[in-house]
Formats: sequence, C-alpha cells, structure tokens
Amino acid sequence: MAAVVITGTPGTGKTTVSKIISKTLNSPLIALNELIIEKHLYNGHDDRKGYKIVDMDALASEINLIISSTDKQLIIEGHLAHDLGADDQIETVIVLRARPSVLRKRLNKRKWTDSKIQENVEAEALDLCTFEAVEIHGDKVHELDTSDLDVDEVTEIIIEILNGNKELPPGKINFLEDLF
Repeated sequence: MAAVVITGTPGTGKTTVSKIISKTLNSPLIALNELIIEKHLYNGHDDRKGYKIVDMDALASEINLIISSTDKQLIIEGHLAHDLGADDQIETVIVLRARPSVLRKRLNKRKWTDSKIQENVEAEALDLCTFEAVEIHGDKVHELDTSDLDVDEVTEIIIEILNGNKELPPGKINFLEDLF
C-alpha cells in the first residue's frame, strides 16, 4: 500500500498533526525519530549540533519493509521523511512550513540552543525541506504554511489534499524576508 509523508523543519507541527491524521484516517503512524532510536538506525552522534547521524540507507530499508508488510495506507512523519527516496510506495508528500519568526518562538519553547534554532530557522527560510522533497518526489509534493493556522485547520487542509480536493503545489511560500 502507499504511504503519505508529512515532513518539514522541526517546529512546523508535523508530530501533532500526524497523530491526528493517523487517527482520523485509521492509518498506522510511523514516527521516524522513534523508529530511528528503536531500531538503532544511526551511526553516531554529532555532539556539536546535538543530533544523531542517521543511516539513511538502513532507514529507507526499514521503511520499505514496513510498507510492504501492510495493506493499509501509512502516515510517515519526520523532518527526514522526504529523504526516503523516490518510490512508488510514497503517494503524497506534504511539507509543513512556518515563518522563521514563528518557528524561532516554537523552538525557543523547546529550550533548544541558539545555534540549533538558528540552523533550523535558516533552513526554513531557504525552503530546504521543500527543495529536497521536490527534487526527490516531484509533483507528489504539497507545501502548507502552518504559521497562522491551528492544528484542526492544518488537519482539515491535509485531509482535503489526500482526498484530492485541494492542491498546494510548492513555490508559493517565501520566508526569506521574514528571516531578515
């Protein structure tokens, strides 16, 4: 069965929204961060940046095994989810976005270091997740600005996309000015 990928910079709402989408659609949820830790799909730790160095090949293999072992549509959530590769098993990729000023506030609430926050804010302003997703998945990608929406509104829009009633092609969101 095919999978839906929900990706984006940390702090854009992926985890919260994915849990609701999973329940609403009665679709199993694969939270990549949890899977990476559970299956030890990393090669080490970057102490300077404070994150695990993920073995993307091992992660992609594990995801392929999970997808091929079910007949249900899966929801795959994580900021690395769009990097899983172009595969017929991935039906739709939704990149959640947030203005850098909003993202900075959200990540500050998590008590992240200033350098880690700045790295993610810059990645968001440069459309990094969207760029990578389009490069890999092409026209399967939709881009949604969550900055001024609540969780229910984001969920509703994603359901509309998945039902084929709405399209949000990438390229209309530009946060560069917000960064400066």
